Amino acid sequence: MKTYGTEPGAPTSVQVGISELTVSDGDDTLKSYGLGSCVAIALYDPETEIGGLAHTMLPDGDEAENSDRKPGKYADTAIRALLRRMVERGASYTTVEAKLAGGSDMFEFDSFGDGVGKRNIDAAKAELEKLGVPLVASDLGGDRGRTVEFTPETGTLLVKSSDENGDHGVTEL
Repeated sequence: MKTYGTEPGAPTSVQVGISELTVSDGDDTLKSYGLGSCVAIALYDPETEIGGLAHTMLPDGDEAENSDRKPGKYADTAIRALLRRMVERGASYTTVEAKLAGGSDMFEFDSFGDGVGKRNIDAAKAELEKLGVPLVASDLGGDRGRTVEFTPETGTLLVKSSDENGDHGVTEL
């Protein structure tokens, strides 16, 4: 019986959970499951093939007391932490690009104004712009859940989604 994913040279799958971030300088596949209002932030340097993925839950860590202990929890602090860790591994700050997915508004709460999903999207975009990191692709908003698979070696972000009717789709960014 052949077991896939265990052959020599096969990419290693690394799960990136809620509020986590991971950087890879190999051919790992970084995966995050169950993105609703959360935003997956994929940063990569196409020249060095170093990249990272964060599964952010909330928009603004600068105002949170514990953001230094859990930078992956917040869109703004996750982007800064990913960039710092990537540069430490040899990525060039000036060639890093970004891809985003998620930020759905799964539930409507009119009394709260903009939903968490939209606030997460806005915070991630604002931080990327502030740091001069170009956003080259995205699959954002809506009302569907997503799972992402990111391969830093190629910069490919696969976004798998399903809607309330159970319809599934895959988008390659």
